[in-house]
Amino acid sequence: MHALKPSYFKVAAPLLSQLKPHTVIRTILSGETPGRIYVDDPANPALAFAQFRHRAFIAGDHASISREDLAAFFQTTVFENCRAWDVPLFRLAAGSLQWFDWVKLSLMTLDPIQAVYRFYEYKIRHLPHLIDIPEGFSIKTVDSDLIAGIFEGKDDLLEEMCSERETVQAFLAKSFGVAAFHGEALAGWCLSEYNHGDRCEVGIATHPPFQKQGLAKAMTGAFLQLAANHGIKTILWHCYRSNEASWRTALSAGFALLREEPVLMVYLDRALNAAVHGNLAFENQEFETAMGWYQKALSGNQPQAWMAWNAACAAAHTGQTHLAFDCLHRAIDLGFQDLDYLVKSEHISVLKNEKRWGEIITHINQAIHTISG
Repeated sequence: MHALKPSYFKVAAPLLSQLKPHTVIRTILSGETPGRIYVDDPANPALAFAQFRHRAFIAGDHASISREDLAAFFQTTVFENCRAWDVPLFRLAAGSLQWFDWVKLSLMTLDPIQAVYRFYEYKIRHLPHLIDIPEGFSIKTVDSDLIAGIFEGKDDLLEEMCSERETVQAFLAKSFGVAAFHGEALAGWCLSEYNHGDRCEVGIATHPPFQKQGLAKAMTGAFLQLAANHGIKTILWHCYRSNEASWRTALSAGFALLREEPVLMVYLDRALNAAVHGNLAFENQEFETAMGWYQKALSGNQPQAWMAWNAACAAAHTGQTHLAFDCLHRAIDLGFQDLDYLVKSEHISVLKNEKRWGEIITHINQAIHTISG
């Protein structure tokens, strides 16, 4: 595969145009996003690959590259790009289902994670209506005055503003958005992404303590008004099909389902990759399968507390109480210290009548006191 200089990106445009719902492709081709493009033959490309941060795309003739060469390209060039951008994974969209199957075979040894991605669209034909803001919250435009101030959560907002733009100033010059506050604390944001002509994508997040209160819908309403004032006509909302909270917010704000397609995710860290497999199985209530993935994750060099906690929950659901307790102890040893969450969790409620439950309470209290002391 050959890396193209930005001045030659146009040779890949006919192939990458197959990925129509992805505005990021348009911004890479136009130079608005500092992405990278590779082709098999710069003079007459049969396949093209584009990447920016964790988002990756492939299109063209899948028969033009062998599985071995494709696997080598991903494990070297694509992984190197992820490391350079400091992202833990790449999520691949393909121009056709043939590509999707070919890539899955090529990456089989990496345990790629298959998921379904949804695209929702909002067409601005008139000024959208504002949506009532939940009591106790306020919504502010993300501008230079806001950024000049001091507030709890500011670093999180600045980091999100730079997730697509090179700097905060570049975001303020080329993008727009709103942020929600509970008092003086940042509660969430709704920001434009990959602005291109009269279209953009949207990135939205609500901090956990403020979820399920209608805040996301209110932020979306304020964002749509701001988008209209910026001359935007089409807004795309992307999310996983499993992210029900996200797509329900999109629908409630007036977005319509445009399409859905399969995607593949590969995490650079094999333990993290296995743990995410476990999470997906857990969501589907396939607890035995989830347990197998979590055990694989925990056997790695740098297991994390949440992996052991999730393993404990999966083991409890399958009736493996001894294994569940072992995983809880390991989670505490790895840094889990949320006593309130431990006591209230429904996933491990079956363990609370067991003799070893007292050991867990003692263990976590000792860990808390050790840190606080």
